[in-house]
Amino acid sequence: MTNVMFWHLCSPDSTTKYAKWADDMNFESTVTCPINEGHQRAGARLPSLSVTLQGKVVEDFVWTWYSECLVQDRVLELFKRSKFTGYEVNPAKASLKGKSEQEPPGLRELIVTGWGGMAPPDSGIRLVERCEGCGHTVYSGCNNPQHLIDCSQWDGSDFFIVWPLPKFIFVTDRVAQAIRANRLTGVKLKRPRDLDISRGFSPGPLSYSMPRERARQLGAALGID
Repeated sequence: MTNVMFWHLCSPDSTTKYAKWADDMNFESTVTCPINEGHQRAGARLPSLSVTLQGKVVEDFVWTWYSECLVQDRVLELFKRSKFTGYEVNPAKASLKGKSEQEPPGLRELIVTGWGGMAPPDSGIRLVERCEGCGHTVYSGCNNPQHLIDCSQWDGSDFFIVWPLPKFIFVTDRVAQAIRANRLTGVKLKRPRDLDISRGFSPGPLSYSMPRERARQLGAALGID
C-alpha cells in the first residue's frame, strides 16, 4: 500500500456547466438546536437527486453546485468492468434547461462508501466545536494537505473520503488511469498536496453523505454518524 498514489476527483474549473437542484428536491425535517438557535439547518437530502442541466452537451461527469457527482451510464459500465470498489450509485432525475425535445442521457449519482479515516493531526485539521444540543461540528482548515491521507486508516477502496471532507472524492491511481485512458470528460484530477482547503469545515453527520448503515459502521464509534 505504501506505493499507492492518490488523486482528488473534482469538477473542472468552470462553473458554467454546474447542474442546479430542481424545484422538486426533497429534504428531511429541519434540524433545530435546543441550545443555539443559530444552528438551525436543513435536514438530510432525500436519496433521489433531481437536477437541471445547464447545457445541451452533457459530459461524462456532471457536478452540482453542492459538489454532488453524477456519471453517465457508460462511465458506470467502465467502473464495473474495472472492478473499482468504494462506491454505490443512486438513481438521478435530470432535465435540460429551458424547453427542449432532447432527452438527456442516463445519469446516476456517485455515492462514495470507501473510507480513508480521520484526517491526521499533521494535516492541520482539528475539531474546533461540537454542539451538545444538536451535534453541529466545526473543524479547522487543512494547512498541510500533503498529510491529509493516512494509509494506515485507508480501507483499500478505489473511491474513498477522509473525514471531515465528505464532499472530497479521493481515488486510487488505477481510477485516474482509467479516466485518462478513456478520455472521460467533465472531470479533473488533482494531487491531494495541491488542494487549497485552508478554510474550516462544517460537514454535518456522515449519514448525510453515504447510506445510513455504512455511516453507522464507520462513524458510530467516532461520534460522526
